[in-house]
Amino acid sequence: MKKENILSFISILIIFYATILNIFFQPPKTYSKTEVKSVFPALKSAFSNEVLEHSDSEIAGLGLGYLVGEKDEIPDGIEKKMQTIGLAHIIVVSGTHLSIIMTSMRKLFERVSRFSALYFSIFLLILYIGLVGVSPSLLRAGFVAIFNLFAWFFGRELKPERTVLLTMGFCLLINPYFLTNLSFQLSIFAYAGIMIIFPELKKFFYGRKEPKFIGQTILSSFSALITCLPLQLYFFGTFNFLSILANLLILPTIPLTMALNFITGILGLIRLDFLANLFGAISSLVLKYHTLVINFIDEKAEFLIETPKKNFLFLGLYLILVFSIILLAKNRRKKQKQKFQRLKELKTLNIWE
Repeated sequence: MKKENILSFISILIIFYATILNIFFQPPKTYSKTEVKSVFPALKSAFSNEVLEHSDSEIAGLGLGYLVGEKDEIPDGIEKKMQTIGLAHIIVVSGTHLSIIMTSMRKLFERVSRFSALYFSIFLLILYIGLVGVSPSLLRAGFVAIFNLFAWFFGRELKPERTVLLTMGFCLLINPYFLTNLSFQLSIFAYAGIMIIFPELKKFFYGRKEPKFIGQTILSSFSALITCLPLQLYFFGTFNFLSILANLLILPTIPLTMALNFITGILGLIRLDFLANLFGAISSLVLKYHTLVINFIDEKAEFLIETPKKNFLFLGLYLILVFSIILLAKNRRKKQKQKFQRLKELKTLNIWE
């Protein structure tokens, strides 16, 4: 048996074990805590205070939500509106945030060497996770980011369905009670949608061509939306048809907003108040644009679907979705094997000719 298959089998056993544990046993106190604790609470608090001090205090909390997942300072009502229109994932520090850090570090240090890019990317990722605090969704995103970095460094191509399985296995090995954590479920299913459904949609609409930024944003948002929709309807009872538009208008500016808030906080910490005020003012302009978009789309009630919460019909949809993803992954793998076999046969014929 190949190493990859052994790891996949172990991951399935861990998921099965976690399922049994969650059905028949109550979580102990050490596992049942949901609060996210920073490894550097004093630094996080000081940094957050500098950002709030040097930016527009009414909306600066939204920027902190993007950067460090701090929700206490988010303006009243904004978080609920973001949840309603499908933007709640932006203020849950996860894959998007780590992807921005990983991509930036790779581009910066790759000019020196691949090893330095790998080393500094992992170092900064761990430092950032320690600063923000390890939540279930961030643990998932951190594992995926580091896993992808090593795959890039060694030149290995990752199989999407296997990567999703290994990610689930790793996270549930750390804490099997993450299985019933909503943020973990949303994170895993959004990731599964982007890894498995997105390539199929890209192939259907673009063939062998690579979509540009707008096309990629629409398809990736739609892929995550497909997989997370049953959970959103079951737990929140709402769905907005303009959620893709909301993501398209706001997501492209998230890296800029995070960078501006980060620079504002750092400049404030080293007492360069004039520059901190300047970057804070620019950040506030971008955040005002975000609040305008959020309020505008939230007001379009005709595009909002509301259903009763905890409807078991949606759990049925959830299970159908799980099996559909598995079948899609198997079908995709089967096609790849057939394509590889045909290429092998053609090479054999060419040798004999």
